[in-house]
Amino acid sequence: MDNIHTTGVAFAGSLQKVLHGSEGFWLWLTYLGDPGTVFLLYFPLAYALQKRLAVTVLWLGLICEWLNLVLKWFLFGERPFWWVHESGLVDGYKLRQFPSTCETGPGSPSGHCMITGAALLPIMMFLTSKLQSGIQRHVPLLMYILLMSGIGISRLLILAHFPHQVLAGILSGVLLGYILKRSVPYNRSFVFYIMASMILLFGALLVYWGMSAFGADLSWSIHLATKWCSKPEWVRPESRPFSSVTRSAGNAMGLGFALCCPLYQKLHRSYPGWRVRGTILLLSIFFLKIQQSLPLPVFSPFLYYTLNFLRHCLCPLIVIIFTPYLVTGLYSVRQPKKE
Repeated sequence: MDNIHTTGVAFAGSLQKVLHGSEGFWLWLTYLGDPGTVFLLYFPLAYALQKRLAVTVLWLGLICEWLNLVLKWFLFGERPFWWVHESGLVDGYKLRQFPSTCETGPGSPSGHCMITGAALLPIMMFLTSKLQSGIQRHVPLLMYILLMSGIGISRLLILAHFPHQVLAGILSGVLLGYILKRSVPYNRSFVFYIMASMILLFGALLVYWGMSAFGADLSWSIHLATKWCSKPEWVRPESRPFSSVTRSAGNAMGLGFALCCPLYQKLHRSYPGWRVRGTILLLSIFFLKIQQSLPLPVFSPFLYYTLNFLRHCLCPLIVIIFTPYLVTGLYSVRQPKKE
């Protein structure tokens, strides 16, 4: 394993030399691969294309985010790039650290590649099915491959992962996306979504407490990130493992609220035109960005995680209920009344 890590350090150093000067582009790509972007961008985009597709993207995103965290806990011996500082593997290589590398989760598999790869797979397949035969049908697949490759390279460039961790993330994301998209809950009771949310939340807590009881230090990556990060403010609370747990559980419960809301059937009797859909997309992203930019208190972890859970409960409601209701009302007011 040391040889694999040593090769990864050398490869990252070579990437930083070859791609020097284009760091802004690669940081943008790593943002596109951030698991949070699934809920803030790809979910509203999927809703603009098709309601069923939106539910698929959201469900795959939250399930795969939970699975990614649990996999990282079970593979807690698999170190992230932080480990090279203590192992001595970084000796002889002058590597530049980026803000995005100060993540407090373990290294394998890459969450950016796994979660985003799974969530974008149904969008790629949907667009492929809508295009005519010929070379056009291969464009979505080509874009998917290019985007996932770019995200993977960006994770290596900014020293967030070793190459084998990125590869594991991409392969597991594609596999999980293909398997899980067949079991997405489209028409289930509200109780189902509450139970799903609680299973995600308390299931993660049970895994954490159970492994901790057997002596596993699942917080080692937090200590390591805090120790080796160039700037303490780069270690953000939203990158901590239980932030992703509360995000996944919150979105699961919020999806139940949205799909079982009395307004849902009224708003979705017919699908609006592209003009209305485009407006809903832009406003949904705008409202979500405002909501996510509101600071949460960090002095109390329990309060922070509780508010983070409630904040993500609102995400599906904003995209599926609030914004469509607002836009539909605005467009109906603008239409002239028939005599």
